[in-house]
Parts: sequence; structure tokens; C-alpha cells
Amino acid sequence: MQPELPPSYYLDNVLTLFEHVSRVYADILETAQLEFLQHFAELNPDAQKLCIRLLNRNSDWFRATRLNYPEIASIEASLAELAQTGFVELDGNIDYPDLLSIFTKAELLAAVDDDAGLDKLRRAQLEAALLALDDMNYFTRLASGDTLIRVLRRDDYQICQMLFFGNLNQSMTDFVLRDLGLHQFESYSIDQTHRPYRSTLEIQQHWQLYQLEARFGLGKDCDPALLHEINDLIPGDIATEAPAHRRCERLRFEIARQFERLGDPDTALGLYRQCPQPPSRERIARIHDKLEKYRQAFEDCLDILATPLDETEVQFASNFAARLARRHGFDCPQSVELQRITHQPEIVDLELELHDSVETAVAEHYATLDPTARCYFLENSLFNGVLGLLIWDAVFAPLPGAFFNPFQYRPSDFHAPDFCERRIDLLAQTWNSIKTNEDIWHVVERRWHRKQGLMNPLVNWQNLDLEIIRIALERIEFTHWCVIFKRILRDLSANRAGFPDLVHFPADGGYCLIEVKAPGDSLQRNQQRWMQYFHEHGIPHRLARVAWRTS
Repeated sequence: MQPELPPSYYLDNVLTLFEHVSRVYADILETAQLEFLQHFAELNPDAQKLCIRLLNRNSDWFRATRLNYPEIASIEASLAELAQTGFVELDGNIDYPDLLSIFTKAELLAAVDDDAGLDKLRRAQLEAALLALDDMNYFTRLASGDTLIRVLRRDDYQICQMLFFGNLNQSMTDFVLRDLGLHQFESYSIDQTHRPYRSTLEIQQHWQLYQLEARFGLGKDCDPALLHEINDLIPGDIATEAPAHRRCERLRFEIARQFERLGDPDTALGLYRQCPQPPSRERIARIHDKLEKYRQAFEDCLDILATPLDETEVQFASNFAARLARRHGFDCPQSVELQRITHQPEIVDLELELHDSVETAVAEHYATLDPTARCYFLENSLFNGVLGLLIWDAVFAPLPGAFFNPFQYRPSDFHAPDFCERRIDLLAQTWNSIKTNEDIWHVVERRWHRKQGLMNPLVNWQNLDLEIIRIALERIEFTHWCVIFKRILRDLSANRAGFPDLVHFPADGGYCLIEVKAPGDSLQRNQQRWMQYFHEHGIPHRLARVAWRTS
């Protein structure tokens, strides 16, 4: 049974957040945020509760009579205190669209002298019609019937959330999930030495990017002038170690992609060249191909293959270069063909009874062939899980910038290209201590019991147990574990996925990884890359294609 949260749980959680921000960032906060934290701390508890209740809602405007929070003794007294201290404004100037939004449809109709059929309109149509009437008396009647509340200081609150979470996508829900025991997190150190934001400038730059992203989201389909303006406002001096660096590149890439969609390839090319992370170079090659600059597109692919940033680039560039060479008669270097995925896995065609899960159907098929064999539907869980348990200490090492808050199931640089490089000594200690499968088992079993239930980006506790790991370590060669771990760590963003669905342990020993495809399905690119890798390293695998048996 889940624990029951106290009525003031949300305030307790926000106070924890504010304490963290003050402790870790007080020396680099701007005056506005320092005053916000100080003035909030001076509020009475009920006023604090009401302030957070309002700040946690999406709207900036509210009506006093609509506020109903039983845990707050006096809404009226709390509102007066918040107004006096500058956290809210009462009965200020309000735009007509905002005014309409805080009334129900019935209330909007009741204030009309003659509805003239307005009651038949949908909500959005009704608001548009009322705005078109531009009846000042109508809007005055609405506004005078209640105390209107406008929330202030939202930016300061959101900046504190950004400093705590490292983004504005997460919310206070993470606290609730922890308090309910649904999520459990590893412990790690976060202090001024290890904090992600190292200066006031980095905070300002990250906040500015969020404002630009909001404008971009509203202006995707508008005049390109807005896209140019947003791009020009993107900070150009963000340090590569700063939390906003990758967000900056993503925003510039999205703007470039939008210019490409709008039919402005020259601008798109210029922007793609400013954000070299994949798939920018792929887009450059595709634009040149579309512009019928085939030789340039071919050279783009060769440049990628000379200095690939990840395997997705290699797969694209080798295939695209080969296609351009065939179509336009270019001399294709042998290196292009060598880097293409050419391996065709062994295929087993199965005709099975219709089942809700094609993977389970195949696993049951292998079980009926030999009841003494074992077949598990594990997909990405087995190799990732064992690796996650092995390198647990490296994943949660308290490196500078790795963690923003106590509620992270992975470090913020988990998908960064230099993740392993930053932890090279810790990883080396792990690999130096592991020479056999027995060594792996010794570490994994101990960690399994010590860390059970703690969130880890590589460990799926629900889909893996020690008995399966024990059998896998008895059957799968040590060298196979090592080469698979090596490829996962080469690109944690891409290579944690794409593993075959099933792990089959025949009765006579050994193992086989089996990818299952239902009728009409085909191998995805990341699955093709894994199977090519399995082929190169002698790892047994096959593709099971299923057809449903007809009556």
C-alpha cells in the first residue's frame, strides 16, 4: 500500500528545492533570484502554500472565488500577504483573451445581454465571437464580479526549477514519485565543487535558450524573419562543458531543419555547418543531392566516413555514397563498401498460432521443441543490465556537472561523446578486476543485492533476475560479453537499443540471440548494425520470421 502524503507535501518539496538552489548556487545567483528566495522564506506558511499552488499551475490569471485549498486556513489573508510582498497582483489590467479564459462557458454566456445564438458555439468559437463584439461594458461586468489575481515572479521560480532539474521539462512530480516509493535514486554528492552551472553567465545563457525555444515553438510556421531573429539571439559563446551547450546545438539544428522545409537550402546549409553533431552532416549531403549537386553530396559522404562521429553516420554515408556512385558513375573507394552493412543473418521461418505477443509465441515455440532448453524474452535487458551493475560506480561518480539534483536516474552527460573518457580511470579499475565470467558474477551478484530497486539507466529490474544472469554467464563466452560491452559504451545513446528479442539456451549448451519479426516487419537500422557486429565477432544470432497459421 502506498504511503499517504501529508497535505503540505508540495510545500515541503519546494522548500527542499529552494534549499538546494541556495546551498549550491547562492554565490552566482542574480539579485532577482536571491530576493525571490529570501522574500519567499519570510512568508507565513499559508501564504507560501498558496504561492506555490498558483505558481505550479499553467495560467498567470486566477479568480479569488475559484480558489479552494482546504489546507490553507484563510485564502483571503494569504492573498493579501502575497499582494503586499509582490508575489501576486490583485485586480490589475488584464487582456480580454486572458479574462475570458478564467470564466466558464456558462458564466461567459450569462454576462451577455442577448446571446443571439452564442450558446450554440464551441468554446473557442464563443471566445472569438465575444472578442469580435469588442463590448467594453461586457468585459467590465466580467472583471468586476470577482477579485482577479495575476501571478508574479514566475520567471524566478522557473529559474530555480531549471537550476534544480537542469531543464524545464521535469516537474515537482519527481518528488511525489520518490515520496510514494515508486522511484528510488542512488545517492551522490552535489555541492559548489560539482555543480553543473559554474557562473551567472551560464545560468543566463540557459534561461535565454528556453525563451528562444518557446518563441521557436510558436513560430515554426510563420515568416522566416522570426527564425532568423531567433537564430541571431542564440548565444555564440556557450562553453562546451556548460549545461546549455547541447541544447544550443539542438535548437540551431531545428531552425536549420525548418529553413530546409521552407525551401531555403542555403540558409539551412549554413546553420547545419554550425552544429556538427549528427545528423547535421547527413542533412547537408541530402540537400546537395536534392540540389542535384551529386558530386558534392558524394564528397560529403566521404568526409563523414573519414571522420565519423557515430555509427549512424557511417551507415548513412556508406549507403548513400554507394547509391550516388551507382547512379552517377563515380569511382567509389573500397573503404565505402567495407563500411557498408552487408551481413545477412540466418533466417528461420516459423508458422505459429496467432498470439498477442509474437516474441512470446516464438519463445514458447522453442520451449516446446525441447522442454529442457530455456528461452527468455529479454530484448535490451540482459547485456545492458549486467554492464550497468558492473560499472555502477562509474555511472554515479560525482563528477563536476554530472548531477543537478538527487532525483536523477542517470548523469546528465550519460549520452555525451566523452562519457567514458571522463570516467576512464573508474572504468579501467572495473575492467582490470574482471578476467572471467566468474569475476563478472562476483561483482554483479553483490551489486544486485546492494542496489536492488535503485534506478539505473542500464538496469531493468522488472525484466531481469539473478537466475537469468547466472545462466547467461554459464553459457555466453567471456570475450562475447567484453565485445558487447565495448560497443554499448562506444555510443550509449544509440547502442543500448537494437538487441535481439530472445536469448535461447539450448539443452546441449551454448546460446543464440534471436530477433523476432512479425508479418510485415523488417530489421531496423540499429538492429542491422548489431547483427553486423555479431557476425564480425562470432556471436551466434538468427532472425526468426513469423507467419500466423491460418485455420
